[in-house]
Amino acid sequence: MKKALIVCSLALLSFIPASAQFSWGIRGGLNVAFNNLGDLNETNIKSKDSYTGFFIGPMAEIQIPIIGLGVDAALLYSQKGLELTNGDNIKDQLLSVPVYLKYTFGLGNMLGIFGQVGPQFDYNIGKLNEEFEVAKSEGNGTNVQEFILNQYSWSINVGAGVKLINHIQAAINYNIPLTEEGTHNLYKDATEANYKDLVESGSEAFKASTLQFILTWTF
Repeated sequence: MKKALIVCSLALLSFIPASAQFSWGIRGGLNVAFNNLGDLNETNIKSKDSYTGFFIGPMAEIQIPIIGLGVDAALLYSQKGLELTNGDNIKDQLLSVPVYLKYTFGLGNMLGIFGQVGPQFDYNIGKLNEEFEVAKSEGNGTNVQEFILNQYSWSINVGAGVKLINHIQAAINYNIPLTEEGTHNLYKDATEANYKDLVESGSEAFKASTLQFILTWTF
C-alpha cells in the first residue's frame, strides 16, 4: 500500500506540462481528530470523541492553465491525538506531507471552486509512548494503560474549497487513515515494579480519522 501511494504521488507530478503555473504560500488550520477505539477504550479509557489540534507550514501548487488541473503539496507541522476525561492528553506531533490532485472551476478572476484528493504521509516527531493509571485494581496494584504510537502512518485526503482574490484558499478536508495510529495496552493489578513483566489484560490497535479546516495564503 505504501509503495502504491508513493508511485501515485510521483505519477501525478510527471504529467505536469512545462506551461503550468507555479505558486507557493503558507498553509495553516485545525485538526479535529475522531479516534476509532473499541470496547477496551469505552470501559477503561473513557476518552472523548475528538481532540482539536493545529497544523502549519509551507505549500506549493502547480496548475495547468485553462483545464484547471493541478498538483498541490505541503510540508506541515501537525498536532492531533487523544483527550481523556481525566484531563490527560496523548499528543501526536507530526511532520505531514499531503499531496493533492486538484481540479479548479473558475467563476471569474476573483473566485474559484476546487475539489482535491490524494495521499498523505505522516512522520511522528513527538513522544511515542505514554502511560496512565486508570484506577486502583481489586488486588494490591493499579490498572495501567499504555499508548504506543507508530513512528509513521499513511492516509488519504478528500476535500473541497474556494479560491478568493487569487491569493486566499479556504477548504474543508477529510483525512481517512489507511494504517494504524498506534496500539493501546491495558495492564491489570500492576505495580511499579512488575507491570512491564505482565501480559496485557487487553490490547487493541486504533486509527484516527481527521476533519481539517484549512486556510492558505499564496504568493
